[in-house]
Amino acid sequence: MSINGISTGYYQTGYTNTNTVKGAVGNSFADTFTGKADANSSYIKTSYKTGSVEAYFASYTYGIRDEKQTYETYQSDNYKIVPDNEAGCFDIYNKQGEHLGAFSYSDIVIRQDSVTGKQFLISEHGTMSYDALVLDDELKTALANVMGKDELETEELKGFTLQTHHETGIQYLLREGEEGRGGKVLLQSEEDIAKYVALAETYFNKYPNLIKDKNAAYIWADLEIKGLAKRAEQGLISMGYDGMSYNDNLDYRNNWSVVFGKGTYNAIFDYIRNNPAGIFEM
Repeated sequence: MSINGISTGYYQTGYTNTNTVKGAVGNSFADTFTGKADANSSYIKTSYKTGSVEAYFASYTYGIRDEKQTYETYQSDNYKIVPDNEAGCFDIYNKQGEHLGAFSYSDIVIRQDSVTGKQFLISEHGTMSYDALVLDDELKTALANVMGKDELETEELKGFTLQTHHETGIQYLLREGEEGRGGKVLLQSEEDIAKYVALAETYFNKYPNLIKDKNAAYIWADLEIKGLAKRAEQGLISMGYDGMSYNDNLDYRNNWSVVFGKGTYNAIFDYIRNNPAGIFEM
């Protein structure tokens, strides 16, 4: 897994292969849209509470170091919190041992959305990555305990918006100003997982000439949820801050790509979000 790869909050830990998943886009936008993963690894785990791999690595680059802040490993019924005092971050795991993400000590605050009331743990790592989890009471208590606090501080969620994929209802957290780079998909229930898997299966079965393995199918499902991909009858449309492209499943001669001018993506993104079928008219 590359630090520049995508993340949705359900990556398996242990990615060491940095081979780009091929066959997903097949044009100049591939690095933007497909991310990287180990082709021999399962892209999705059974639990919806898993974290981003790139945030784990990025924390060692951007983690805030403070020798005065030292903590011990803490385990509750469903979480294990492992401090990295050298990097200044917590690695959080669920009871299945899956990595939920890496969160800098300075980012251990509750960020509450004023609209929905949902609470998030977000750790920002420079401009390269951020990791996010929906907080439950157990994790809030566990984090407070490991840090020796009565409770975590709460602040209003700023700089991020909670978005919803119109077809599946799956939510994702989007950093403002980065609409063309995608956000963090939040699988918050078993129902979310089932819908996500079904969407990936649709990609895998409908576009066999473009999507060669399940890893790529999950990547495309992730991109669609975040507004960076759309399904056409015979091909796939991918979008980003710098352009959009189409890859045909039957005839590569029908492929095309367009480079955007400054600010164009935001206008297109807003239009498609309000008119889901509009991309085909475009």
